[in-house]
Parts: sequence; C-alpha cells; structure tokens
Amino acid sequence: MLKIEHLDCSIDEKKILHDISVQFKPCNIHGIIGPNGSGKSTLLKNICRIWEPQSGTVFVNNKDYKSISRKDLSREITLVPQNTSIGFPVSVYDIVAMGRHPHLGRFQALTKKDREIIANALDITQTYELKDRNINELSGGECQLAILARALATEASLLLLDEPTSDLDIKHALTIMELLGDLKEKGKTILISIHDLNIANRYCDTISIINQGEIFFTGSPPEAFSKENIQEVFDVNMSEIRNDSRSFLYFYE
Repeated sequence: MLKIEHLDCSIDEKKILHDISVQFKPCNIHGIIGPNGSGKSTLLKNICRIWEPQSGTVFVNNKDYKSISRKDLSREITLVPQNTSIGFPVSVYDIVAMGRHPHLGRFQALTKKDREIIANALDITQTYELKDRNINELSGGECQLAILARALATEASLLLLDEPTSDLDIKHALTIMELLGDLKEKGKTILISIHDLNIANRYCDTISIINQGEIFFTGSPPEAFSKENIQEVFDVNMSEIRNDSRSFLYFYE
C-alpha cells in the first residue's frame, strides 16, 4: 500500500527528515510517535506531497507518487491536518463537499452520486445534523469530526491524520479513535501521528518511532513501548499496568 525509501526533507536549509525508509501494510492503523520537532508532521506532509522531499521517494500501490498527478494522488491519499481552523464562515456541508473536488472537472457541479457520498461521510462521522451549521461555531471535537468527514468524502484509501485527538476531551478523542477502527475494518489504511502514547498503544496495529528526523523503531505496540525505547527517545521512565487484555502506560521522571 505505502512504501517510503530513503526520504530526506529539509526546510529552510534545516534537515528535518533523514533517510526515512519504512513500509505500511494496508488495512491497519499505523501510529507515528516521537518528541516534539522530531518530524512526524513533516513526514505526513511529504507522503501527500504538500512538501517535496529533497531525495528519496514514496510508493503508493507500487507506483512512484511523483508519476501520479496531484489530482489523482488526492484521490488516493488525504490528510486531516493538525490545525483545522477555517478562516472564513462556511457550512459543515460545504466543507465536506470540498472532499469531492478531486473527482470533479473544472466548474463541474456536484452530481447525485457526489451528494450521496457526502451524506454518507456525514453519517459515518455523526455530523449530519450539523451540516447546516457554520463550522466556526462548532466545538473542537465536532470540527475535527467534520474535517474527517471531508477526508472520507474523497474516498481515498489512505488516510493521514496529524494529531487528531490533540486538545479534545476524552469523549471526542475516543469517538475519533473508535471511528478510525471502524474505517480500518472497511478497508482504509490509516497513518496517525499522535502524542498520547496510551491511545496509540490501545488502537494502533504498528508503531513507528521517529527521533531526530530518523526512524528509530518500527514494530508492534508491545515492542515499541519497551522501557528502553521510551527512556532513550523521550528521556522518561515507564511502567506498564495490565488489566485483563489491556495495558496502561505510566510515565515518570
């Protein structure tokens, strides 16, 4: 589904990512964790070509993504950014409808099929009743769900989410993660950068740790969240508390 080979990225002559090589299997939730400034958001923006790497490449379904037009690529990959604020008044419905732009010709109006896809995205994210509301009047959790609905309206098989649970209350955070689990079961492949390591431990199938712009580790959550990895990357200690089949990670200095 997605393979990254020897990717380097610099911004304003500062090296952010160095020799990133990693593969992500389809129909899984892949967590990307690391300290602030380690390159998590930069990696996601390189995958969807918001930013261009200086070297290396990304393969989407065995195709070099530079050989895919940006419009076609946006049908394959969609990004839910960390900052979802909208600088102008617009309805939730119109925001979600923007997800259909990659499928429309220039000046082409929405078709009946497009409207059905938009309605389905609103239903899945439980935002249909909010469709006529100004998105700037929604709570943080509601807005995040609406932006996720826009991503679903693209029908992209690969979803990238940059800190989707940050600044949300626990109810909305769990709602989004449960929704991502449902989408995985329906065939979506999901990459999510996340700071909450307990949420990552609970919901992600694999974890990639980025440290100082390099892939430090990739593997299952139990392997990734070893005391040694956490100490070396985050410079804190960790204990694990187990309750039946679940575990809770406790961090301390």
